[in-house]
Amino acid sequence: MDTASLGRRVAQAREDAGMTQDGLGRAVELDRSAISRLEKGDRKLNVPELVQIAAVLGRPLSYFVAEPVPAVVSRRSDTTHAHATTRQLDVELEQFSSDVRGLVGRGLLPAPERVVRRAPRDHAEAESTAASIRAQASLGSGPIADLGQTCEALGMYTFSASLGEQGADGGCVEVEGDAGTVGATVLNGDVPAGRRRMTLAHELGHWLFGDAYDSEASISSERMINSFAIHFLAPRAGVMRVWDEHHSWAPRDRALAVGAMFRLSWSATISQLRNLELIAYGQHRSLSENEPSYGDYLRLGLTWIDEFSAPYLSPSFTTAILNQYAAGRLTSARSLELLRGTLAADQLPKRNVSMEDLHRSFVGHDD
Repeated sequence: MDTASLGRRVAQAREDAGMTQDGLGRAVELDRSAISRLEKGDRKLNVPELVQIAAVLGRPLSYFVAEPVPAVVSRRSDTTHAHATTRQLDVELEQFSSDVRGLVGRGLLPAPERVVRRAPRDHAEAESTAASIRAQASLGSGPIADLGQTCEALGMYTFSASLGEQGADGGCVEVEGDAGTVGATVLNGDVPAGRRRMTLAHELGHWLFGDAYDSEASISSERMINSFAIHFLAPRAGVMRVWDEHHSWAPRDRALAVGAMFRLSWSATISQLRNLELIAYGQHRSLSENEPSYGDYLRLGLTWIDEFSAPYLSPSFTTAILNQYAAGRLTSARSLELLRGTLAADQLPKRNVSMEDLHRSFVGHDD
């Protein structure tokens, strides 16, 4: 990365941390003028200075030295289709996608052959496309047991970060490399579980339809991707089977059973029931005004799996990092940085490496 780009990264990270140039200078024992020249691209940084700045600003070294992945994302909300962006999401996406690119480029993460599909133009096409993708992934018509692993198999890797209850729901970028193209998605792990699941299915739609870079997507196209997402998560046959199995229950309780089985938010559950004409418009409106508590599910003996709470990483991503650590190709510090809080230092696997491997790690060959 050139000096000017590095300077811009330092300036952005400093502003994100709420620090002045003078404050950063004092923290790293440099004059304010040196920080100013650095941010303008007029001063080079040596490695110890960069390490110190990264630590003070709470950024990994890769944030300052890796080339960024082009960042356009679908950032969705559960209640609107606006692209409500936050800087924190941008940072997490940039860092995660950069790490994904590095692992794919070294052959440590698979890049499945990608077939870009046409985005659905109506709800019927959204449903048929969802059915086709489920068939491709051998999912049947029941709930998807491991949505993160399913997304991996379709070429999209996921990180769930703590972005705040009011933060953006998530976003996706395409990561291109010599080994192939994959998707990298960041979810907001602080929003409710059903909403996280719906967001991931929505971002999967953007990835499959080849428009992960479409930051100006229309409300109509976002609605069609949402339609794909709900049919992918809760297909018609599976929903109707659960609905019919609980025919003796009141409509609200039957809706609770569907939501728990397919791990949907309440709004997504009743919307899908309305889509499938299992409830009338008036029932939908009444149910939307009577959102259940967790106790409502427990009262019926229904369980809820809390997926994608922060931090979460795609299984293959975690496996790749731990295998590299165990083989002595990554230091513990770098491994923990890449694992993003999903494991603690005392949870890392035992290493079985030679003295030569250890020597290489100390002389900087552990990127």
